[in-house]
Amino acid sequence: MDNVLFKYFENRYQESSNRLNLKNQFGPVITISRQAGCEAKKIGKLLASELNSMHKDSPWRCIDKEILEKSAKELNLHPSKIEHFYKGQEKSTFIDMFVAFSKTHVNDVKIKNTIKEVMISLCRQGHIILIGRAGAAILQEQPNVLNIRLTAPFYWRIETIMANQKTTIEEAEEWAIDTDEKRHKLFYTFLDKTPGNLDYLFDATLNRQSYSVHQTMQIILELAKHKNIQL
Repeated sequence: MDNVLFKYFENRYQESSNRLNLKNQFGPVITISRQAGCEAKKIGKLLASELNSMHKDSPWRCIDKEILEKSAKELNLHPSKIEHFYKGQEKSTFIDMFVAFSKTHVNDVKIKNTIKEVMISLCRQGHIILIGRAGAAILQEQPNVLNIRLTAPFYWRIETIMANQKTTIEEAEEWAIDTDEKRHKLFYTFLDKTPGNLDYLFDATLNRQSYSVHQTMQIILELAKHKNIQL
């Protein structure tokens, strides 16, 4: 009888422990932050494909807009309203009017908190490659995460933007400067403090001028292994 009771409580303890461990699990996640023109989406998709060829039982996803769409759904807003927040623009008269007539009052703080909750919830499931969205800032305290930043000299990036988007040099320069500024500000939006720089958020910064898309993907994969990310 004693053995039966002991076995029963041992099994209950193990089940409880397993549930707790499952609840506390996070990732694996790889975030890729970037300056404009560093082709992060190409690299992210290639990395997902490479990881899926290695680990067919746990498919990896490269996500970007999903954060925006799920946040909009949580707030009962059109995704464009969340995109407006991401772009770091001041509230326009149109947005103020929309909020005034909305059934649920939505302000920037609520949008920010919802984005954080959605991102953490998605990434907790693991096998996520997150492009942009200030992921390194939001996930900085989470385990099993590799944070990468892509950078390159300005005019190398301009040439890449012109080739990929078929734009003029003037259009590419304007877009790159504006995009970089908004992405930089977005990081500070999600940080509780205002650091002098953002370098501490990243495990590694890679210069895209030095490496091709494929080489960059391979380096990120090796960095993940060296950090013991559970791929």
